[in-house]
Amino acid sequence: MKCLSFRLIQIRNFKDRTVEPSPALTFFTGPNGCGKTNLLEALYYSSVGKSFRTSNDGEIIRIGDDEGTILVNFSVHQVEQSIKIKLTRGQGKKIFLNDTPIRRKELMGLFRTVLFTPDELQLIKGAPQLRRRFLDMEISQVSPRYYEEFLRYSRAVQQRNGALKNALATGKKPDLDMWDMQIASGASYMVKKRMETISRMNETLMDMEQRLTNRRERLEIRYNQQGSHEPRWDMEWYMEELSRRREEDERFCHTSIGPHRDDLTFLLNGMDISAYGSQGQQRTAILSMKLSEMEFIREETGEYPVLILDDIGSELDRERRKALVTFLMDKEIQTLVTGTEVPFDVEGKVVDLGKYGLNETPHQE
Repeated sequence: MKCLSFRLIQIRNFKDRTVEPSPALTFFTGPNGCGKTNLLEALYYSSVGKSFRTSNDGEIIRIGDDEGTILVNFSVHQVEQSIKIKLTRGQGKKIFLNDTPIRRKELMGLFRTVLFTPDELQLIKGAPQLRRRFLDMEISQVSPRYYEEFLRYSRAVQQRNGALKNALATGKKPDLDMWDMQIASGASYMVKKRMETISRMNETLMDMEQRLTNRRERLEIRYNQQGSHEPRWDMEWYMEELSRRREEDERFCHTSIGPHRDDLTFLLNGMDISAYGSQGQQRTAILSMKLSEMEFIREETGEYPVLILDDIGSELDRERRKALVTFLMDKEIQTLVTGTEVPFDVEGKVVDLGKYGLNETPHQE
């Protein structure tokens, strides 16, 4: 999979900007504030239908404008396709594949990307929902069924919680049987798929860690399931747990069991890296997981996704950067990188945003 070109029209600080990235390495350089990350944000947005920086689509539209457009031309298995996302302030977005309108859930998995930013360290140090999202997004990019089940499951949990709140307000006993059935069914599928994915990633994680550190360290992902020491995904167990916890759920108006409450632990040589790993080890572990994610996507789809690296120079030392770029070149992975200067000692296309004013960038580089 390759990005052939992408264009931002009235997006962030760009009035109209087109970039044709190299099929290998492309570096976006320039001083802070010139819009380097804005380019990567738009590319990622076209992949998953949301930003990695904000949940408010209106913030992506250029200040002073009511509309903005992101256009991406890409090839998958050597077939060229195009995605267009039109954003209207206060009215949401419209998505098109080859000029045909599609829904956001149909966008997932068309143009696949893997993202690494300085904020990715929160995968280890941050809230469980960030780790769940990492895993769910990875699987959704290769499995339309998983994404559909994820959406259906999330709606069922919301509706069950709504029924619990309504019962508390009215004093009536809630009818939860229908929602319990839907939640148990979705949870059973999701956890099984999550466990299969983690098992696949763990097969390559140690190799990725060795590539980046030149040391024999064992990195592993462990799945932590709410309510069980060993992960289970049989529907009967979920039905029993939902029934057993019903009184508590009625009292607190939430659903206390299910994949929306599970978590991941990252272990380095058997120790929880969030508690015992240095910041350098944590950064390397995250990058190793991202590379393992890329291998998983290639195995599932036959092609590597596009790798997006924002400000990688501040996150890895020279030795690790060299190991990373060797891996990328060997695998012929298309990679887009930002930095105040070129972070890798290899040739690649350089797009210098510093030589243009913020709003006076050319139509094409």
